[in-house]
Amino acid sequence: MTRPAKISINSNNIIQNCKLARQIHGGKLLAVVKANAYGHGDLLVARQLAEYVEGFAVACLEEAVVLREGGITHPIVLLEGPFSALEIPDYLHYQLTPVIHHIDQYAWWSEATSSQGIWLKFDTGMHRLGFQEKEINELFRNNKAQNSIRIDVLMTHFANADSIDPQLVHLPMERFKRVLSEMGIEGSIANSAAIMLHSQLRSNWARPGLMLYGVDPLGRAASEVGLKPVMKLTSEVIALRWIDVGESVGYGSTFTASQPTRVATIACGYADGYPRTAKNGTPVWINGKKLPLIGRVSMDMITVDVTQQADVQLGSQVELWGDNINVAEVAHCSGTLAYELLCHTHRPARINS
Repeated sequence: MTRPAKISINSNNIIQNCKLARQIHGGKLLAVVKANAYGHGDLLVARQLAEYVEGFAVACLEEAVVLREGGITHPIVLLEGPFSALEIPDYLHYQLTPVIHHIDQYAWWSEATSSQGIWLKFDTGMHRLGFQEKEINELFRNNKAQNSIRIDVLMTHFANADSIDPQLVHLPMERFKRVLSEMGIEGSIANSAAIMLHSQLRSNWARPGLMLYGVDPLGRAASEVGLKPVMKLTSEVIALRWIDVGESVGYGSTFTASQPTRVATIACGYADGYPRTAKNGTPVWINGKKLPLIGRVSMDMITVDVTQQADVQLGSQVELWGDNINVAEVAHCSGTLAYELLCHTHRPARINS
């Protein structure tokens, strides 16, 4: 018998979320499938979305090669570009599109004398990757004069696209519009948050990521915003016991019973992707009811207070997140983001539907 902790992936919901992104954005979609499609399976997701998007985005060459060798023929954009000149031959062989964000990358691509186009990254205020406004204008003018590289798309990434305050996106948007108007090429601004929150940030190419997987960037329940959860993390109750008042549960005795308490032990821990930092009270779904996590999350197990749910037995099915428990709520209770939880589910067996 296999370990009870399992990941279920609902492929139909991926498609429905993609259709919602298209409906809201209206333009081209570059589906972000980096980090193994946020833990959902990069090749699985790419094959499901192939007829619904114009291209795919990944973080590195290794991720791109998986898609190409898996039969994906769409444009593939590498969001961090080449890490050295030694990668350029593979970019050309696999017909990959780099995002160029510093002058060395530009030089490497120039030396390759390739007719393949690039995306150019403009730093509008995030200050991680990209050319500053003066640099990018000068680079574009020089490139145009020399006719050396085909620049297809200008892109940027906003630091506050997930904010409902329009003032936090106004200045970077004005910077982007100013530079884009000079270049006269296509633009790409909107990630999932921008697609859902800021109509003024929608440009030719959107880059939906988190929303494809049924998670709202603001942490709202998927059903509230028209999304459908894609990943479900489930397991089973493997032990039950009563503890008396004053008895504690788990490492560090972080939970102490104030009344006689029935404790269910669940076969799922941080080695399965459940966050070690989840606090007492983090919701867990058992037999149709939300019940509170108690005690510290360990490598292979968690414990839940099931005192108020008499029908919980050995083998009772448990949802850690999915249709009934919002992964964003679990993330909030753990002091992190849904992105991190989704990406860390390596050990559980997979069920694709």
